[in-house]
Amino acid sequence: MFKRADELHTPDPYYSGIAGFVGSGLEQLHDDMSRIELPEGVPDAVRRCHDALRHTYIYSYYSYDLLTVAAAQTFPCLELALRERLGSQFVGRVDRKGKVRPPPMLDELLKAARAQNLISADVEGLNHLRNMFAHGTDAVLNPPMFLIPFQLVTETIAELFAIPLSPPKKLQTT
Repeated sequence: MFKRADELHTPDPYYSGIAGFVGSGLEQLHDDMSRIELPEGVPDAVRRCHDALRHTYIYSYYSYDLLTVAAAQTFPCLELALRERLGSQFVGRVDRKGKVRPPPMLDELLKAARAQNLISADVEGLNHLRNMFAHGTDAVLNPPMFLIPFQLVTETIAELFAIPLSPPKKLQTT
């Protein structure tokens, strides 16, 4: 529902108790996001993306549809983090015919991070959640349904940047 300008500061009906989420006030939504922080060492681009999702979640209090937007953008945020951490490993790859391959997508990045023991998350589970939002869903989300995958993605990003990635060792020739 598109609000009139004079209604922009009123709670969405889902949050106001008229149609849905009891006990999810603006302060509670802010508290939820205050507890989900990224550690130091996460690149600024990833941090900005993550903070935008946190704000979108909070502002869903005024427009429920923003909760779906936040859910849909959670996995591109994870993909950005994976590209920041592992992207250089895929530069210059070519296929069997010598044609430059496109950058890896989320699935390949997750599998590479898992193979390098940079993350412990269930790759298939993350891909399933990502596909649900990327390909459209009519699921009616509530704050807890958003918080579970967002917390998982946040933990995965934190884990990804917890251990410095060593440069590949050069082979010594004698």
